[in-house]
Amino acid sequence: MIVNQQENTVDTCCAFNLRDGGTSVDITSLLRVDLIAKGIFQNVDCLGLLSARSVSPAWQEAVDNARVWKIVLDKDVNWKKMCKVLIKKDFATETTEDDNYSEFYLDLYRNIRDNLKSLEKNWITKTAYQRVKKLPYAGFVEHLNFKVKLSDQYIVTRQSPQTIEIFNRWTLQSESIFDIGVDSHRAMMKSIDLTSEYLALGCNRGKIFVFCMKTKELLHKLIDDPALLNCESFAQDVMASRVDCSYLRFSPSGKTLLSCITNNSCQYETLSLRKIISPREWKITHQQTIHQFNVRRVQMDDSYIYLQGGNNKGIQVRSASSLELINTIAESEAFIKSFQPYDRWIIIAGREQISLWDIELGTCIRQCQMNQTDGDIKTIGLVGEKYIISCHVNCWSSDFFLLGVNVWDLQSLINSQKETLKPTFTFSVSTQSWHEVSVDGIRDTSVEKLKVFVDDYQIGCLITWDFDYERREVPVPMLYFMDFTNHFES
Repeated sequence: MIVNQQENTVDTCCAFNLRDGGTSVDITSLLRVDLIAKGIFQNVDCLGLLSARSVSPAWQEAVDNARVWKIVLDKDVNWKKMCKVLIKKDFATETTEDDNYSEFYLDLYRNIRDNLKSLEKNWITKTAYQRVKKLPYAGFVEHLNFKVKLSDQYIVTRQSPQTIEIFNRWTLQSESIFDIGVDSHRAMMKSIDLTSEYLALGCNRGKIFVFCMKTKELLHKLIDDPALLNCESFAQDVMASRVDCSYLRFSPSGKTLLSCITNNSCQYETLSLRKIISPREWKITHQQTIHQFNVRRVQMDDSYIYLQGGNNKGIQVRSASSLELINTIAESEAFIKSFQPYDRWIIIAGREQISLWDIELGTCIRQCQMNQTDGDIKTIGLVGEKYIISCHVNCWSSDFFLLGVNVWDLQSLINSQKETLKPTFTFSVSTQSWHEVSVDGIRDTSVEKLKVFVDDYQIGCLITWDFDYERREVPVPMLYFMDFTNHFES
């Protein structure tokens, strides 16, 4: 309500022009610049700021002196993300003290605006280019649990039980390597999450290691269960070895860390919320134990935590501030392959359908059936507020998978009363082309695991192969990208 009042104030100020004997009076001359910055300009969007700047020289000076461009850009998630992408692709730079503030952000605004339009056009016209990244891997041990996390700017891969490597997502160049170290007491990584500031690694024995992204300094060794601190007897040590930090999630704001500790012996999970007060002070604010839920997937936004359970137990929706159970969604639904929260809904993908559920009511609003020839849905993702991306896989032979992508109109799913909806467009690619070609032709080994990542910019696919008994080795895992940042400009 306050924001609306302030935005209305902008409209009033723009229209307000006192005239006395043919002399106009600019209202900015009656107000202090700092008052305008705090009360008006920082509460409009980029287009509003640009419009205000063009009203008069006095308004332009007021906007430039207020130094609110960064505040306004940071408030828009899509604009902020695009800014980070352009910087990583070397199409933009961070501001420095030597830059002219208003000119720098005005140029940056135009750059972001133009490339957002280019990104949208690429999705509509299916203009994407393909890239393959071979991932270095330290041997056969635990290859079945090869982990990759795709963040806004990085590809994070676990190269060995105690080592991960971070790649620039846009250039595919290695940027840094993190090692838990020899003092980790047999710690082996089970989960990964990161922000621009912190890298959190969840390990067996319920341990969490937190590193500084910039300095690679180990900031914390955290543990949620005090009983795991001193395991002197053999029985205690065996019990501790059955406890894993299965999931870690930072909130979108980066101010909270959620951890899910799984006790595989007693069949329960412990959820912990930590408030990040400073780099050195991380405080547990809430803990909750869940019995026999068998958490399979975890997502988190600034309002809710979403936990998918095993054995048709649905999706628990909990408060992101208190861990209080709000609702349980789709308890009777079998084969939940993936889900995505959006506004007040949860979009759930089954094997052959996508359904829309109301979080507060806990009811299914709509279902869309897929053509069975498309294959089972592997995962879904959201592209802004426009598209749902569903990825499916068809297995034609032991070494030939077909990855297909359906692009659905998100608003049509929400607003349409039709029982079925057709995808806006589809495309597919064969995994046969990802095999390494040797003198003997295509390598004869089958796909062991296929994992897909989706966001506004890319569709990424991690493919790992079964053990090659002829060559006595595991083929190098690969990341395949359909990249929609084609034609971006600096």
